[in-house]
Amino acid sequence: MESTHDENIGGKDLEINDEGVEEFLASPWVEGIGPAYAKKLVERFGTDAVKVLAEEPERAEEVGGLGAARLAKAHESLKNIKWNIRLLVFLFSCGLSDMFIERILNKYRKRAVQVILTDPYSMVEDVWQLSFFTADKIGRKLGIPQDDPRRIEGALVTAVKHFAEAGHLFATQEEAVTGASKMTGVDPEKVAKEIKRTVESGRLVESRGGLYLPVFYTAEKEGAERLSELASVEFEPVPEEELPERSQLGHVYSPLQLKAMKMAMDHPVVVITGGPGSGKTTVVKGIIDMLERQGKRVVLTAPTGRASKRLSQLTGTHASTIHSLLGYRQGEGYRNKKIDADVLIIDESSMMEQVLFNHLLQALKLGTRVILVGDADQLPAIGAGDVLRDLIASGRVPVAHLNENFRQSEGSLIASGARAINSGEVPQSDPDRDLMILPEPTVGRIHDRILRLVAEELPASRGISPKDILVVTPQQIGRLGARQLNMDLQERLNPEGPALRRGATVMRLGDPVMQTANSRERGVYNGEIGCITEVRPEEQTLEVTFSDGRKSVYARSELSELTLAYATTVHKLQGSEAKNIIIPVTMAHKPMLYRNLLYTGVSRATDLCILVGEEEAIRYAVENTPSGSRHSNFKYRLRKGEEP
Repeated sequence: MESTHDENIGGKDLEINDEGVEEFLASPWVEGIGPAYAKKLVERFGTDAVKVLAEEPERAEEVGGLGAARLAKAHESLKNIKWNIRLLVFLFSCGLSDMFIERILNKYRKRAVQVILTDPYSMVEDVWQLSFFTADKIGRKLGIPQDDPRRIEGALVTAVKHFAEAGHLFATQEEAVTGASKMTGVDPEKVAKEIKRTVESGRLVESRGGLYLPVFYTAEKEGAERLSELASVEFEPVPEEELPERSQLGHVYSPLQLKAMKMAMDHPVVVITGGPGSGKTTVVKGIIDMLERQGKRVVLTAPTGRASKRLSQLTGTHASTIHSLLGYRQGEGYRNKKIDADVLIIDESSMMEQVLFNHLLQALKLGTRVILVGDADQLPAIGAGDVLRDLIASGRVPVAHLNENFRQSEGSLIASGARAINSGEVPQSDPDRDLMILPEPTVGRIHDRILRLVAEELPASRGISPKDILVVTPQQIGRLGARQLNMDLQERLNPEGPALRRGATVMRLGDPVMQTANSRERGVYNGEIGCITEVRPEEQTLEVTFSDGRKSVYARSELSELTLAYATTVHKLQGSEAKNIIIPVTMAHKPMLYRNLLYTGVSRATDLCILVGEEEAIRYAVENTPSGSRHSNFKYRLRKGEEP
């Protein structure tokens, strides 16, 4: 093994143990060994086993069964490892997984040893998904005391990070201290004393009573400042007589729609919000028509690929994702620092998180109008922040509330049902109309009824093909989770035929599938649904035809880009829609049963929505609102007279 003198800083070194050496030798880092021989090598040579393979491989022949070919492979792979081998073995000795070891090495490279020996807890900020508890394995291995300031600081940062992962822009001091105390086992009073040090180091920012990770403080503060600048520009009001009476398709605008259109034409920043069937798209198309007649350059965008594609289809105007508009690339960040637009329209803005919104605002020139469109009652963004609701609550920008129900006039119960849910009421059900509630008392009964509805009942009673039905569920796991429902529906509807297998997932000719990540090369967005139209087992490829007719070929190694799409989650469908939706509702999903989740699921259906489940669970969901709003100071920073 390499000399240890480079692994010693300040009297500390990277101590390794037999277990770590065995894990390392059994890992993909060392070819030709595997778990059985790794165990034998460690039993024979102890922690010197790696050194023997690297420097004296012939000695390893003392272990029975290890022939020259295996040893040559192992020796060669050790020689080709570009990282510090003792560091690798040390990290395995700490009980870290191969995945996190690789992330640490890729992040710090030559600095890895110094970072680990100086302050392993700093990794909770720098290494993707690395938790305090993973860093603590290293810290405790190095003998860092339980109440060491570095350990407490790492826990404080992690506690704030946990709140960010739950959608909050900050944690209160009490929340951060409580979380860090639980993680470390250190008395809360002692933890609280380390807040000042953590703030002085720049790892956290203290503002308006909250502790922020720097990235979220910057996004909130800079975003408020820039939006205030954009909102301060004055425009000449449009005379009411210049507003059109009808759309280009002959729709007669209601007074409320005309008011929203005038608001968007008169002000630099405007919010247009409303539920399903309230006419948001009609208003947006009218605004685009008016602006384009004025010769304005209008740019349309949305937070997700599926939402932007839907916006393009509904308006007849090209729309892109916010990431695409900003030129985002993995590893490079946002490359487009300027957006050439007179007017920017952001659809599905309830899904937009704070950091992304700030990047967007910073790329706009002064004088660009910003129109945010969305449903403030839907689920908030997956990322941190609550942009749309904060803007509405701030009173800083005019808001057009569209509360008319145009679909109801066509006999739709979906729109009125969504409104009922939003008011805390169980929606009306009618077996002959587009919203039905089918009571079933248990998880098993709900599960079996959903399978019958898709495979038998709806095709027979309404002539709906199973391929036009989507099951939308609150979560991924469990018998009524998307993963299990996908497998069960596949077995029921499409049990045989050519297929490719990757792990536990089988993808078969005729299966509906969903793209799980944006792919510029394919021109396919995260959330788009298609059908497997060809499988070539001999080539280990399959072809997917998407709803617009585009085809894309996937190799077996690329199947992680796809998931079966007989069922999906409410979160995954947000920003899009489906013709016919079935939603299981059960107390087994109690942690997820909130009014806004059920509202979002119902509002995504255009032709038919069926709630299948326990009546108690439906009542619980419509009465259960989230316990509190997300921690954010964005609305306060936006208000006039308040220091941002």
